[in-house]
This record gives sequence, structure tokens and C-alpha cells, in this order.
Amino acid sequence: MSKKNITYFGEVDNKEEDYFEGHVMICNKDVELCLDFCAYEGNPKDWSAELEGYLSNLLKYKTEIDKFILKDYEDGGTTNEYVRWHLDEWEAIDDLLPNADSTKTKEEQFLSLLIQRVETITFYPGDNHYAVWDYMIDSENSDEIVVVHTDNKGKILDITCES
Repeated sequence: MSKKNITYFGEVDNKEEDYFEGHVMICNKDVELCLDFCAYEGNPKDWSAELEGYLSNLLKYKTEIDKFILKDYEDGGTTNEYVRWHLDEWEAIDDLLPNADSTKTKEEQFLSLLIQRVETITFYPGDNHYAVWDYMIDSENSDEIVVVHTDNKGKILDITCES
């Protein structure tokens, strides 16, 4: 494979290295991007166009993921457990929420903050779980992460909570 210049990553040569980092601003937030070829077994000519296609739709995919997170909360899913745990167990919650909209409930404030806090998007070319979006409310006070997996076309596959 020849070296490729990839949006947000710069020069990428996966024959020389198998892990790359980049950054992108999404909704006025610096988001870390990771490109991981550690388990990649696909055609070395196909991955770059696929990645560029995904990168060109980041804002669209984020909007869909944010809606999915809110619906998951409303349906009592993983996001609901994440919010409940933080509101019930996390002593620093009141320090975080005063900056949020006080006309909303604590749950609504927390969710509004959460969907603004995508920290990392990791890409795994050749994997069914192509992109992994990590949302974290506050890395200094909690290691709990809402993780959303999508395929290479941005279709949401699942949502989990990890630490």
C-alpha cells in the first residue's frame, strides 16, 4: 500500500504502523479520532475510501447517535442505567449540572450534557463494529462510558456502558 493522506489523520501508511490518531471539531468540541488496523485483514486498497466516506458524514452520524441515546434513555435502556447511576451515586453531579439549563430536570440536564460529550471515535477497518463512539460525562470524576457501535455506513448496531 502506498501512503495515503486521510482527512483529520494526515499521512497514513498501515504497512509501517497499525494505529493512528487525529482530531476533529464536532459541535465546538475537540474529539479524538483513532484508526486501528491491529486486527485488519481486508483489502488494503479499500479501507481509505470507506473511511473518507464515513468521515464526511460524521455530523450526520452524530445527530443520529444522539437521537438514539435519548430514545434509549426513554426506553429504560443502557443510557437510562448510566444516567441513574450518576445521579444516584455520583457526588460531583451538582458541580457539573449548574452549567446546564435549569428549566430542565436533572435527568434532562444530564442527557443534554452527555450528548455534547463525545470524547473518542475509533475506527476498525474490516470489522463489523466499524466505528466506536465513546461518550463520557466527565473523565475526572467518572470512568463510565456510553459506547455506541456503528457499521461502516453509520448504521447503529448497539449501545453499551463500559468502564
